[in-house]
Order: sequence, then structure tokens, then C-alpha cells
Amino acid sequence: MNCDPFDFSPERSHSRVHQAKTLFGERIVNRILAWALFLLGASKPMICSELGFKPGSLRTLLYRLQHQGLGALEDRRCKSSSFKRETSAAAVEPLRVSVHKQDDDIHQIRFGDSLAIQIPTSRPLLLKSWLLCLLNNGALTRREVAQALQLSEDRVSKLAKKIEEQDLTGLLDQRRGQQHDYVFTPAIKGELIQQFVIDLVHEGKTSGAGLSKHLKERCQYDLSPRTILHHLSTMGLSHIKRTLPAHLEAVKKTP
Repeated sequence: MNCDPFDFSPERSHSRVHQAKTLFGERIVNRILAWALFLLGASKPMICSELGFKPGSLRTLLYRLQHQGLGALEDRRCKSSSFKRETSAAAVEPLRVSVHKQDDDIHQIRFGDSLAIQIPTSRPLLLKSWLLCLLNNGALTRREVAQALQLSEDRVSKLAKKIEEQDLTGLLDQRRGQQHDYVFTPAIKGELIQQFVIDLVHEGKTSGAGLSKHLKERCQYDLSPRTILHHLSTMGLSHIKRTLPAHLEAVKKTP
């Protein structure tokens, strides 16, 4: 570029540079001037002499401008840049994440229009971990996650905190079931077995309702038929009620 036609005024230059330094700071203005003079064809030694640059510092500045852009004009100790990056004509929109329930069996997590992840409702822990992770990263809102999991927003917040502090173990149900059979004590189980054998011998069959009735009459135990049948199955008695009468009859006939 030929600079001869330009009328450079020292007075205007001094005023303009002073205003620029007030706005941007002396360091940045000097770097801008050094770059501009370099682009206009000034020699590096002259630039260093006029602007007080060390040769190594100027080389570093020019290298960074070439590879890093306008951010090289700022102090590298700054946490963020005040220069706006140039963008293409088609601005890139942030990726939109959404969650939908396709039917009773599938939840779908969509990432924009190109990617979708399907999670069966039969895998609730996997679904929770995905949604809470997206919530903690700001991709989904509490309301969206609460609606998908059919939980309150307060409960969702607590689960999100748990998964951050305890990983996936925070989502596991920590409640422990009844560790001992407090209702059916060994004495009650013994009477149940005895009544089971009595009913089987005398009536040839057993039932939850019948055993409940006979135990109440004989032992004053008030036990529900469903609970009785559960314990019969647990102790394996329901599997021998068809074979036990024949074995007992065979024992009777044995001399």
C-alpha cells in the first residue's frame, strides 16, 4: 500500500491516539499500531524503535495475531476477551435438548433435529441418570425433568444434588426391607405347619382361608389367608400338599 498520498498530521495523531489509549489502554493501542505499521510495510526494527517494542515481543505479537486472531491484542492474563469473534452469515444456534414420551414404553431424549436417544420406561434408573445429568448441565429444566419422571420439582432438585455428590449410587433406593419376620415367629410357624398337616390328613386339602379359620379357633391366631399362603410357599409346604397324604398313608401301612 502506498502511503505517500496520505496527509499525516502529528496533531491529529496525538489527539486520536490519546483518546484510543483512554478507551482501550496503552498496551492494546501500541499493539494495534504495531500491527498496522507492519501491514503497511514498515520494517520491524523501525516499529520496535518508534513504539518501544523489544524485537522478541514484536515477533511474538505478530505470530499470535496470525494464529489466534484479535485476542492476541489483549493481555493474556485476562480471563475473557472483550473482542467479539467474527461469525459466519448463518449464526450457529445452541443445541436444543428436549424429552418426550412416545408411548407407555419409551422415553425419547432429542438433541436438536439430528440425534435422539430412546430409553425404555422399564429402565427407570437409566432414564433418571440421563435426565438428571442433563439438568445439572443446564440442558433441561427442573420442570421438564419433573414431568418426565412424574416427580415434584423439589424431589428432582434433591435427586440432582444426590447424583452430583454420590454418583449413581445416590439414585439407588437405600431403604431396607423388614430384616426379620416379626409376625410369623418360630412358634407361629410351628403351629402353621401342624395345622397344615392336620387339615391335609382330615380334609385331604388345604387353603389359606381354612388354615386361617382353624388357627384362630385352635390357637387364637388372627392371620390373613394371603399371609398364610405366602409362608406356605416360602417354607415349601405348598409343593408337598399333594404328595404328603400318600406318604403318610404309606407310613400307616408299614408294619
